[in-house]
Amino acid sequence: MNLLPFLGLVLTAAAIAQTPDNLIGITRPGILLQRDHTACTNLPPCTPAGFPAAPAQPFAGGTAWFTTREGAWVSNGTMMALVDPTNCSYLCNPFPAPLVSPVAVVTGLEHVESLNQTWILDSYGIIYRCVPGCPLTVLSQCTTGLPAVGNMATGGLAVDEVNRLVFYTYSNWSTGATTLHVATTANPCAPFQVFTVAGCSSGPMRPITGLAVDACRRTLFLTDGTTTIAWPYNVLAGPVVAFQAPSCCSATTTGTPPFIGLAVRSGRATSSGRPCSNGACPACPMVHTLVGSPNLGNASFALDLQGAPLGSLAFCAIGAGPCVAAGPVLPPLCGPLRASPLLGTLGPVMTGAGAGCGGSALFHLPLPMIPGLCGAVLSSQCATLCSNATGVGTSMSNCLSWQLQSN
Repeated sequence: MNLLPFLGLVLTAAAIAQTPDNLIGITRPGILLQRDHTACTNLPPCTPAGFPAAPAQPFAGGTAWFTTREGAWVSNGTMMALVDPTNCSYLCNPFPAPLVSPVAVVTGLEHVESLNQTWILDSYGIIYRCVPGCPLTVLSQCTTGLPAVGNMATGGLAVDEVNRLVFYTYSNWSTGATTLHVATTANPCAPFQVFTVAGCSSGPMRPITGLAVDACRRTLFLTDGTTTIAWPYNVLAGPVVAFQAPSCCSATTTGTPPFIGLAVRSGRATSSGRPCSNGACPACPMVHTLVGSPNLGNASFALDLQGAPLGSLAFCAIGAGPCVAAGPVLPPLCGPLRASPLLGTLGPVMTGAGAGCGGSALFHLPLPMIPGLCGAVLSSQCATLCSNATGVGTSMSNCLSWQLQSN
């Protein structure tokens, strides 16, 4: 299905049915902490079992959001793992970070969807481009010229894929003075702009321990472990990055550990409506979910259907905008089409042989890296067509609303 012909329609939809994205990052004791920067509140943390605490270097650590598996790449500096924040289970068990020097530590992580690469910045100022896996496989590397010397070391990495920009910081870990370096994704180790990171009204920032970016909203997030800064920017011809006034959040509570890495966790889909069935379709508990985060460039993105009638044909409708409360009832469908107005359908896909409600279907929907699609809100709802000796029937799933993002 090609999304481009419907771009104008989709961009008029209000992004009201999508859970907001939030900041996520590993902490020095190995706790996965999440924060709503806008509300300036910390969300419930979790602790990946057995993940080691960070070494002594204050700049060690990193976090990246892996859209394909909806997990957080985390590093304490020497070890890495992929963690599911919904239950803190491992999607990849801890493994050594693939660094060239045994005394280097990870200081920044980022996942680049459009390339399907996980990037690492280490304390020698080296950027590694890796194939994601358990463990990572290094494809190439380059040197930024910002090594850990004296009191200076890098402390965060973020990639804006929409504008093809790379951000990383270099801090004096004694005084806290920090510079932000901006490069292009084509040449990430050659910065074309350098900025001084200013503090907040509450006081100066300490050395930066993590970076993250919401590319569709053109906002860079920085943390010194306790305070997070949202720093909006515009991208002018050249390119030239022009930063605007930042907003700060210090959501501290007693015992809250500091971030040593930072990422933007994609907003999740929201569900509405219940399954229905008629005719030859049994009353199955059809559940429609997303496979991966709906991020631009995520070639592995898909729509999933579980608990469907076996021996049936499955389809999935795509709507321009969030799910509607009262969509049209189109015979022979058993209920309203909430994914409206309809853009198109995916399928058919066979749900499997047999009888009963053990059927499933997967609808692949690779998302292109097209900046104009940023922020578009879509909906999806699945249906099946059943037949037996008595006739035909249909069943329908819940409807999902989701937003195209880049972080």
